[in-house]
Amino acid sequence: MVIKLNDKSYDVMEGMTLDRFIENLNIPVQGIAIAINYEVVPRNRWPETALEDGMALLMIHAVSGG
Repeated sequence: MVIKLNDKSYDVMEGMTLDRFIENLNIPVQGIAIAINYEVVPRNRWPETALEDGMALLMIHAVSGG
């Protein structure tokens, strides 16, 4: 199945969860948030959030400074 993360397409296995997807991309989870359909998914729900074909995810990086 195919999902999009920040408009880039990824082939993922059926039943893949959000936490496993991010882990497989080797993305450090510190300072990021993930939204599905413009709704932020709390990090404690990532392991139970199953990805579905055609989903569009948005990854937001927290940046500090001024």
